[in-house]
Amino acid sequence: MGVGVDAAGRPVGYLRVCKDRIDGATLYRSQAAEHERERGMWSAAKPVTSFARWSLAEPGPSWTAKSPLGRLTTGEYTLYGWTNDNSSSAGDVVFTRAKLERLRPGEVLYWAGDVSKDGNRYPNVVVSETEFRREACKMVE
Repeated sequence: MGVGVDAAGRPVGYLRVCKDRIDGATLYRSQAAEHERERGMWSAAKPVTSFARWSLAEPGPSWTAKSPLGRLTTGEYTLYGWTNDNSSSAGDVVFTRAKLERLRPGEVLYWAGDVSKDGNRYPNVVVSETEFRREACKMVE
């Protein structure tokens, strides 16, 4: 999973499926009370098996908002992908509103894996959409 912004600064979801499929995505506030956690849930019109990009604010015909995008405030947010039958999921991306606001249209923030070969933890990375499509699956190979 990745996150970015459109030309108006509204959040955009990015999904690169490396194996299996993903049916939808959920955005939640990481450190909130259970009843305040969910900030949005979207369902794909058909299972995603390769790549998808959609507006979290106005999803369009390929995605349906099961619950619309809620207001993003302070704190950390997590966007993750899921299947209807819980057979698979997508790696999530954790971000803050401040990090999102620093992105330019066409940039994707995503988690590039747990630990590098030399033992250092990878942070989230910011890449172009093209690089995200090409590089995101390398963490699961």
